[in-house]
Amino acid sequence: MKKFFAILALIAVSLTACDKGDKAEETAAATSAIKLSTDFVEFGKKGGEQSVLITIENPTGGKVTAETNVEWLDAVIDFNEKVIITAEANDGEPRESSVTIKYSSAKNVTITVKQKGSSAGEYDVEFDANRFEGIYFGNSASTTYNYYVIISDIGATINGEPKANGTYYFFDFYSKVAGDNEYPILPNGTYTFDATNSMADATFTNEASWYAVMDEKGGYKSSASFVSATVTVKDNMFEAIIEMDNGEVHRVLYEGDLNVDSDYITSTFTEDFTFAFDGANVTATNFGDILGFGVQAWYIEAVKDNDLFMFEVFTSSAESPTGIFSKLTGATNERYEDKYVPGYISEKGLMGTWYAKLTNGSIKGDVMAPIADGLIQITVTGNAISINISSSDDAGNKIEGSISGTYTEKVTE
Repeated sequence: MKKFFAILALIAVSLTACDKGDKAEETAAATSAIKLSTDFVEFGKKGGEQSVLITIENPTGGKVTAETNVEWLDAVIDFNEKVIITAEANDGEPRESSVTIKYSSAKNVTITVKQKGSSAGEYDVEFDANRFEGIYFGNSASTTYNYYVIISDIGATINGEPKANGTYYFFDFYSKVAGDNEYPILPNGTYTFDATNSMADATFTNEASWYAVMDEKGGYKSSASFVSATVTVKDNMFEAIIEMDNGEVHRVLYEGDLNVDSDYITSTFTEDFTFAFDGANVTATNFGDILGFGVQAWYIEAVKDNDLFMFEVFTSSAESPTGIFSKLTGATNERYEDKYVPGYISEKGLMGTWYAKLTNGSIKGDVMAPIADGLIQITVTGNAISINISSSDDAGNKIEGSISGTYTEKVTE
């Protein structure tokens, strides 16, 4: 009998141990949690793509999944580290939905997704801008920081002047937030129109804020001053509601990089550019190790009719500029070998890597695009050269194509 009770006791202890083990496993599983970098994203009416970072605390294995319940929204998990949310364009009313993030041993979490609508009929003019550029003046003339912004469909000239057939909105913003000297971005916030030109924080002046439409000769087809206006800036989204002195109400939208630097956005393109230039004349000049970094500096020009590509690349070889080149970022301790210099503008004109259209053999600035990112492959074989470009300009347009032709190397003195 004692033996029997002893066995029962052992069974009880065993069951208790199993029960405690099961509960321990459940407790461990319950400690897993999904953490997001944000639980809210907002799209403009054009739609697009945004990413939210995911962190799994106390992971127990398995995959993270994402679910949506509307057709206009899609969500894809990238290596359990982020969810990529894509929204279609919206021509109707503003809409809202959500993305549910799941992990086997954690409580589900949701991301609220909102998208703006077309608001058709609410405004006299709705303008979806293609270009955002301007000049950052700092606080040299005021106690606040001055951001001069030009919003348009085709971009302004290098001097900030409107071009023929363009539509432009000019804003003279002031903020207590200083901009980065190399990469000034218009700060988030709500800005109000200031008829007194006080240059106060979160305002834009009457004196230098206006609207213009240009004719085919570069003259003013129409223009108007602001009577009242409000601008909202939030995370790469710009919206202005403006009452003009002609009685019209305009809504101006822009989605993208809000960098305010006249030397930054210089592309005149508003769409992708694909090309195939055969029979080009290509010349290359080797300037040697001009930087003292142990690499060879090359300047290359490829001309086909009125089309010009110019490249500045660095190689380890002094024999030819053959190689596959990625952009030079300027990072600390970066190797210059097999890099190209992205296009930029200096007092001497176009520098680095560019595409430009020639007018009577000269660059007039009407059609041009700096190569800002991507890859360039150059192959020299005797007197022949081929160049393949898979890149983008500083306005985000794809610049892709090929160049082939005769190769000539110049000798520097």
